[in-house]
Amino acid sequence: MQITNNISSSYNQINLVKKTKETAKTSFASMLENNIEKTEKKEEMGKYVTYLDKFNIFDSFSAEDRKIFRKILRDDKLTLSEIDSLSYEQAERFRSIGIAPGTFLSEEQFNNCPILTSSNQVKDMLDSTRKTNNKTFNEALYRTAREIKDDHDRSEILGEAQLQISTLLSNSGKSSGVNQWDWDYDNMNIDFSKFLNDIISKYEELIANPPNKNPQFIKQQQKKLDGYNIILKHFNDIKNENTRYA
Repeated sequence: MQITNNISSSYNQINLVKKTKETAKTSFASMLENNIEKTEKKEEMGKYVTYLDKFNIFDSFSAEDRKIFRKILRDDKLTLSEIDSLSYEQAERFRSIGIAPGTFLSEEQFNNCPILTSSNQVKDMLDSTRKTNNKTFNEALYRTAREIKDDHDRSEILGEAQLQISTLLSNSGKSSGVNQWDWDYDNMNIDFSKFLNDIISKYEELIANPPNKNPQFIKQQQKKLDGYNIILKHFNDIKNENTRYA
């Protein structure tokens, strides 16, 4: 009888030790998880995110986008690698808080908004997603902005493309007439394939038959031609991708 009691007592002690270890293990895992959550929350609390939270800006995004966008913005800066981590569709949506929070804020609120640091290339990429009402062309500009690393060269070709679009819209009555950049996005109706090929032909002609033999003039036209060829390449690539995955 004594032997049975000893065996039972030993069994209970073993179970108690086992449960204690399991409880300790669970508590440690829970503590670790809580610490991770606290760290993530702390990392999210940059000035920019905190300010936007005052106006519930992130509520307009899906749960997935909200999590990704807050993580990107948590340190009050945007990097090229962070933008590269987004799909183009996400970049389109991210633009509104990445470079244009005024979309959600009043003028006074926008003026008080903390600064979000980013490179010119990042700004150009995000800005390209809203240049026209043609998604394929916008994405071609986006990829072009990603490809051209030099700020001056990139700004020059994107500005040139914007000027040519503005000229086309002004001639067709799709510009306000007051501000050449004030476009009627919903009714642009531009054949961008024709638009790009026409401009490329124009610059090829200028280079082949320049109005003057100034080497600098020819060099400038060649640089513009090279830029438009990059845009056209991406434009055609995207069209082919869309056809392939349709």
